[in-house]
Amino acid sequence: MIAFIILHYKNLEDTMECIESIMALKTNKQLEIIVVDNHTLDEQGIITLQRYPIHLIPLDNNMGFAKANNIGCQYAIKNFHPDFLVVSNNDIVIEDEAFINKVYQADEKLHFDLLGPKIKTNSGQSVNPFPVYKTKEEVKYQIQKTKKLIKIYKNIILRNLLKYYLKIKSILKIQHFVTNGEKLEYQVALHGCFIIFSKHYYEQYQDVFYNETFLYHEEEFLYQRILHNHLISIYDPEIEIYHKEGASLNYQYQNKEYSKLVFKNKEILKSLMLLEKEMDQYESSEANAK
Repeated sequence: MIAFIILHYKNLEDTMECIESIMALKTNKQLEIIVVDNHTLDEQGIITLQRYPIHLIPLDNNMGFAKANNIGCQYAIKNFHPDFLVVSNNDIVIEDEAFINKVYQADEKLHFDLLGPKIKTNSGQSVNPFPVYKTKEEVKYQIQKTKKLIKIYKNIILRNLLKYYLKIKSILKIQHFVTNGEKLEYQVALHGCFIIFSKHYYEQYQDVFYNETFLYHEEEFLYQRILHNHLISIYDPEIEIYHKEGASLNYQYQNKEYSKLVFKNKEILKSLMLLEKEMDQYESSEANAK
């Protein structure tokens, strides 16, 4: 049995397409679809989604990424105790009808805790394995950089100067595009837009995701778990999904470019500061164990 958790935020059409792609999968396994609404559905939206064979969890507040997904995962675990939890953004489409069978086959061969697919996109920005900050030095640097960016985006003169600087830099700089891996890889960080968790994983943790962030850098927290708790994290390019990339935030912030950037960087800063604290705790516990 496999449970899909879809985090819905505002863009109803994307959520419907995601649900329909799951319903089209060919398998003899039981599947359940849980949609967690981050306090955005109106009455008509609820009626529309309830026409699908899903479990709808409407939240009273926007709880962000980790907390909302954890609520959906806990519902799935309590009610179904599935073999796998598939946690998906609502702007995901699963085009491979054999997806579920491939997940079970991958588990038979690899016995994974976390599994990430190859991510197809139009722009090539979503990739697996996912490039994360792995050291405290990297995290501290990004904290200082993010603080500076917030100040810049709040000041019209500074942000215009930055805008022109980045235009010139993009002309002069050779572009390096990150791509999805083509080979099976072990013990890697995985993109948070779509992760498959095994029963072995979720039985070890009260929360599937680190529960204190609102948005951004969930991948780093998972990677720290993988690294320090010796979990089996697999990237399998034989399993593919399509990601529309950031459709929910784009939908929310249409024509509000700098409001979006300030919001984004404030949440990034909060997550980075929590990540630094988490890394300190891992270092302390490992030192005490020696």
